[in-house]
Amino acid sequence: MFYLDDKEFGRVFISVRSNMRNITMRWKGGSLYINVPLGTSMSEVEKALDDLRPKLRQSRGKDDVSYHIGQVIECYGFKIVIGEQTRYQDRIIFSNNDNVVTASVPHGLDLTTNNSKVWISRALKMIAHNRAALLIPLAQSITARLGVAPERFEIGRGLRKLGHCTPERVIQLSGNLVFLPADLIELIVCHELAHLTHMNHSPQFHALVNQYVNGHEKELEKNLKAFRWPVIR
Repeated sequence: MFYLDDKEFGRVFISVRSNMRNITMRWKGGSLYINVPLGTSMSEVEKALDDLRPKLRQSRGKDDVSYHIGQVIECYGFKIVIGEQTRYQDRIIFSNNDNVVTASVPHGLDLTTNNSKVWISRALKMIAHNRAALLIPLAQSITARLGVAPERFEIGRGLRKLGHCTPERVIQLSGNLVFLPADLIELIVCHELAHLTHMNHSPQFHALVNQYVNGHEKELEKNLKAFRWPVIR
């Protein structure tokens, strides 16, 4: 694998595949990855990138993030503030003050570059995981209200997969749920709790989820799809 530094998309990673006939591109973790057939020249890669730039810009936009000094990210039970520090140029420093976590980036860091966004996003995910225990009391209060009984709750790190119910009735919740508002966290919890009764996504399953969220499943699902995550998915 090698790379090129693009003026708009930052560092773009390129892999040569002997079994390919066409150039393909995809976003992953905030970075653009290009697969090219054997023998493809760099000028051909750059031309393909320019030809697909509008489409790539559009596909990137949904999950793109932006950061600035002083930014406040509201989370469930706490806040994250993007700060600045002059002590270290190669790390992000964290400080805690009650329900506020400050993530201080090096002074002068260009927060608009893709590399900076990936770096800050990883730091925010780490904060989320460290604070994810806040989700357990909420999930337990929902189970008590609904009168259901999972074996236990566990915390995971997924972003694409926000929850999972195992055959052993263990419900795994992504620590990244703390970035969501409370009603959307409740949707995810209720979705997994409904799997204790229906281990599928049948009409009966969705009817039960809808019952658990007081008839608002479709509305909440729409809001979840439209939610702009403060981290790279």
